[in-house]
Amino acid sequence: MVIGFVGGMLLGLVFFGGLYWTVQKIGQVKYPGPLMLISAVGRMVVLLLGIYFLGGNDMKQFLAVLAGVILVKFLIILSVRKKSRSPE
Repeated sequence: MVIGFVGGMLLGLVFFGGLYWTVQKIGQVKYPGPLMLISAVGRMVVLLLGIYFLGGNDMKQFLAVLAGVILVKFLIILSVRKKSRSPE
């Protein structure tokens, strides 16, 4: 289950880190639509394949992977909120 949890954290970092990167780059590209589409599809494919392979047929392993993804989601949310509230 530890492998599933750590793997889920890595998947969450890729998914939500990629989302954060995409949002940061949207204003810098001439055509944001393709960037949004490619990013969303790519992140989703990586996440779903990772959950499928790490979770396997074991429900406990599957839940450990999801717990890792959700933990990273909340950590990234806290990090972004902290950055937006800090005076620059």
